[in-house]
Parts: sequence; C-alpha cells; structure tokens
Amino acid sequence: MGKTATSKSLDENCLSRFQRLRVLDLFGSAFEVLPNWIGNLKHLRYLNLCDCHHIKKLPNSICELQNLLSLGFAGCDQIEELPKDMRKMTRLIFLSLTTKQRDLNGHGLEHLKSLQFLIIWGCDNLEYLFEGIQNLTSLHTLGVASCKNLVSLPHGLNNLTALQTLVIEICEKLVLSELQGFKEKEDDDHQGFSLQSLETTYLPKLEALPHWLLRRSANTFKNLIIKDCENLTASPEWHDLTSFEKVEIARCRRLSSLPETMQLLKRLHIEGCPVLSERCKQEVGVDWPKIAHASLISLDGNVISVEDD
Repeated sequence: MGKTATSKSLDENCLSRFQRLRVLDLFGSAFEVLPNWIGNLKHLRYLNLCDCHHIKKLPNSICELQNLLSLGFAGCDQIEELPKDMRKMTRLIFLSLTTKQRDLNGHGLEHLKSLQFLIIWGCDNLEYLFEGIQNLTSLHTLGVASCKNLVSLPHGLNNLTALQTLVIEICEKLVLSELQGFKEKEDDDHQGFSLQSLETTYLPKLEALPHWLLRRSANTFKNLIIKDCENLTASPEWHDLTSFEKVEIARCRRLSSLPETMQLLKRLHIEGCPVLSERCKQEVGVDWPKIAHASLISLDGNVISVEDD
C-alpha cells in the first residue's frame, strides 16, 4: 500500500497479511486513521508515513514497535500531538516528524539513545524543541526546517558529542546566539560537539555564527553552506575557522570576508554576495591568497579556477 491508497483507515484484515512485515511504506496515503493494531507488527523495522496529510493522530500503540529502526511522519501536517510513550522505541535510529505542538516535551524523545538522525520539519506552531536533548548520545545529524515560530534551540544541544551535521532552514524567528535556558560561561568545561557540517538557510535573525557553536568546532568544520542570511556578518570567531574543505555562501550581502586561514579548502561557491565576490577576484582580490589553492572556485556562476583534486 503506497501513494495510491485511498481508504480512510487500514482494514483489520491487513493485520494477518502484515504480521511479519519488516517494511511498511505508506508515503502520501490518503487514510485518516492509523489503527491500534499497528503495534502488533513486532517485526517491523521501517515505517514511512510521510506526507499523509489527512492523518491527525498516531496511536500510542505505535510505541510498542520496539524493533522499529526508522519512523517517518514528516509532512503529516494535521497531527495534533506525538504519541506519549515514544521513550519505549529504544532501537529507533531515524526519526522525522511534523506536529502542531508548541513544544516537544513530555513524549520521551530524550530517551531515544540509539537515535542517529532527527528531522523536525514543517512544525508551524513549534517554539521550542525539548529538554534533555543532550541525552541523545548517538545523534549524528539534526535537521530543523520550516518551523516559523521556533525562537531558540535547547541548551543541551551544545553537549551532543556525537553530532556532526546540523541543518537549520527557514526559521525566521530563530535566534541562534542564545540557547534556551542557558547562558554560556567562559570557563564552561562541559565537553561539547565538534561539528563537521553546518547548513543554514533563511535565518534573518542570524547576525553571526554563535560562540557556543564555534568554540569546539573551529578545527573540525569541513563543510559549510550558508544561504539567505541577510544580516550575517563576520565575527572574531569566524576568522578562527581553519579546517573548511567545501564552502558555499549565497545571498549574504553583509558578510564581508572569509576566514583568515583555509589551507584545506577544495571548493568555494559564492553567489549574490557583492563584497565577498570582489574580495575573491582572481589575482587581485584581497582574499584571493586565502583561496587560490582550491580546486574549484565559483563566483556568481563564473568558474575561475578548476584543477584536478
């Protein structure tokens, strides 16, 4: 049953057919109710409910799928609330979600210690994620996108030691310089993350990459994508970043310079950033000596340096 499914519910007769199922892909289906017997599919490893726009609630029995490795319901924009016992889904590795809630507390997400990928998408009412995010000790990738009322990220985020990739897109109220309930101290010795990849798109309140994000990642950042951050400027910490291999910056008109040392740089793409483009002009730009060794440089669509890696 996939995109062509049109029934408003899954018939109980399906249970006998699905009993030993490992993969259930219901992407884009038109059903309105996910039955309680879904929790009896003990062998299920992969459940895809993404873009099921008519479903309003996931039964709590879904939390009995303790062998489930992947659960996706991003794009289910009518879901009022997450199941309450998600802490039981201890083997879950991948989770993508959409909900109408203002915050995600009270559902046990902080207990998903096997979780490696968490995608939060299209949550129009979401203002805050959840407490205890630092307990997700396996989390490798966090993506937050199209959450127009999100104002801050939780303070435990900067203690996710396994986090390597952070993607934040289209969150117009988000203030990255502050973590909810947390004021950074210079002598804070908690072990934090060391990011390898950061992607930010359309964060109008982003004025500088925050210290909490950069302080332990200055020597680990490899990939950077920043787009449509119109108020982003270069902070002192920005100039300390040394390990970039691939950098893409688009439509950040106030960003006036690149980091001072980028000896590992392989690819650079700049678009819609007049000051940066001028500074990176071949041979004559102020920043040209920083980037001349890269194998590919593109300025506003003009490839000016291509060499074999």
